[in-house]
Amino acid sequence: MESVKWFLFHYHVITFFIELTLNNLIVPLVILPSAAVYCNGFLLDLGIPFKVVMYISDVSFIALSLSMLMIFENRHSQIITIPYRMSKKSTKVIFYAIHYVLFPCFPIAYYYGEFDLDTAKLEILQIIPCPEPHFFDKRTQIITLDMELFGMISGLIMLYFTIIIQFFALQSGYYLLKKTTTHISDSMRSMQRKFFLILSIQVAVPVLFMLIPNIIYYSAETVDQFVSTMTVLFVSFHGIVSSVILIVLHKPYRDFTWNNSLGRCIANSRNTLSDQSVKPNTVTMF
Repeated sequence: MESVKWFLFHYHVITFFIELTLNNLIVPLVILPSAAVYCNGFLLDLGIPFKVVMYISDVSFIALSLSMLMIFENRHSQIITIPYRMSKKSTKVIFYAIHYVLFPCFPIAYYYGEFDLDTAKLEILQIIPCPEPHFFDKRTQIITLDMELFGMISGLIMLYFTIIIQFFALQSGYYLLKKTTTHISDSMRSMQRKFFLILSIQVAVPVLFMLIPNIIYYSAETVDQFVSTMTVLFVSFHGIVSSVILIVLHKPYRDFTWNNSLGRCIANSRNTLSDQSVKPNTVTMF
């Protein structure tokens, strides 16, 4: 776990930031199927422009995908039976630097366009005749009118990270299950398999919580405000579930949480009962 701890820390920092962003800094209400967003968070109150605020949100999800990629690439590089892997630190630095510089630039393409907000809202009203009342609020602004460009860029980014993460994950899983003639003890291989399974479950949680809203969105015949609200709720709820999964799956976290919560209460109650049971009986002489 030593080699992956900083990658896990990076993953949980990004997860925490997404929770903070969705529930406090931005608090978005997305009016689907348009790109109109009603924001009620602190960042707009501080005077930060709407597009900058939403760009921060987009980049945070890209960073989450990058953190997942880092975790599986790290596991991939630690399996010595894989013939082709990134073992040099300089290669990894270049690989990650390119991703961190290149991918945040893609969303700029659909944020760059300028348009009149009132005219854009009238165009959206032709698609959504009876929108949520917040749509007419001054806080409701629009990311872009070019939904095709927005969908294409988002889809390509998602497709790329899905392919490359699956490459590292599937190849790592294959070589962990494959019987080899290398001098690796059975206990070490078993420990690697168990840890890889734990990481896979841990990373699958946010993926699942983002996949479910997409399934609801694309399978619903009519995209109403219920679908929009459920999408935001599902995405914002994944941080709590990820934290619970982290505590349950990893023994050090599980022991620490138990020893500082219910375990401590139970131990204190047992100590109290033990002290009472060993007290000497007092005999009164008349």
